[in-house]
Amino acid sequence: MVENDKIITNPNIEFLSNYPFKRLSNLLMKDEPPKSKKKIILSLGEPNHKPPKFLKKIINQHYKAWASYPPTLGSKKLNQACLNWLKRRYKFSKQFLKEDKNILQVAGTREGLFNIALAINPQTINNKSSVTLMPDPFYQVYSGAALMSGSEPIAVPSLKENRFIPDFASVNREILKRTKLIYICSPSNPEGSALTLDEWKKIIDLTREISAVLVADECYAEIYVKNAPIGVLEACHKMGNKIDNIVAFHSLSKRSNVPGIRSGFVVGDSKVIEKYKKLRQYCAGQQPIPIQEAAISLWNDDQHVEENRSKYKEKFKLAKDIFKGKNNFYIPDGGFYIWLKVGNDETFTKTLWKNHGIKVMPGSYLSKSAFAKSYIRIALVKEKKEISKALTIIAKLLEKDS
Repeated sequence: MVENDKIITNPNIEFLSNYPFKRLSNLLMKDEPPKSKKKIILSLGEPNHKPPKFLKKIINQHYKAWASYPPTLGSKKLNQACLNWLKRRYKFSKQFLKEDKNILQVAGTREGLFNIALAINPQTINNKSSVTLMPDPFYQVYSGAALMSGSEPIAVPSLKENRFIPDFASVNREILKRTKLIYICSPSNPEGSALTLDEWKKIIDLTREISAVLVADECYAEIYVKNAPIGVLEACHKMGNKIDNIVAFHSLSKRSNVPGIRSGFVVGDSKVIEKYKKLRQYCAGQQPIPIQEAAISLWNDDQHVEENRSKYKEKFKLAKDIFKGKNNFYIPDGGFYIWLKVGNDETFTKTLWKNHGIKVMPGSYLSKSAFAKSYIRIALVKEKKEISKALTIIAKLLEKDS
């Protein structure tokens, strides 16, 4: 008997590149910062502000529910809490969205954003691979989802002259004919740009013109400095209440500082939601009932969100004072990242880690475009004192190199 050590797998998995954090780990593998330096990790968008105190009590109150399988599609009570928040946040009319048709719970937006491509994307269009459009830089899940669904991912540059908003309408018409899924993030990661109403109208009209589905990743929608970002469904509401071809994803991770809960939802076109429900019943687990009860309490409370947002505002004000407009520093519309021009992203990242114990993300690890090689992404997730220390060091390094 001849043993074969080769395992037959889905060939698409070979197209997946290493995840950004794996690449970062490889880059810094041989560089150990001085033991006297306290490490400050600003490479990961993991909120470090404390979750609301009421969570522990609510989870404990529903202790017995750990013994029950949770409803796969989310409890009606949780779905309604999410819809109530959407109405408060975006001023929807009561009949705009329906609990039994337009919403579905997911185990965090990462899982949701990935699996929706499996539900939506046809593998071929007229004997050619379908296309999935996304911004560049982009959340790597978009690309991975496209590849594993058999679609061709095409990243459209988010350029400074366009406010870091990708111009999907500029894509070659032959490619647009094969496009069936479009990802957009607003406020964007890493640039923090939020689409205006006119920009939403443009991309919504294009999506419907080419019979694609627009997936709006709005997980940073509650973190903003001045004005609350307009949501894609809010734009649809203003355009006449049609939500055909449009879905939005929202999450508690950033909004409520609970990334470990893994709770989010997708909302929008009932036809898309119905297809996604069918897939999710096969492949995705649901949050346990105590977690769903905790999520209900979080979506019903806005005070802790305002307190959370004010902390990020303070850190952006601090960053503005430290950088003083240098190195193309700007305060974003939303999110908690600084997208900063530094020269060579990998060299700067290595120096920062090796000499100071500060970890950031090289821009090129989030992008396919050459321009990203001169940027780093800094996540303002630590407490103000650590952020102040890290940004001051970064600013001094930039002054030294200029």
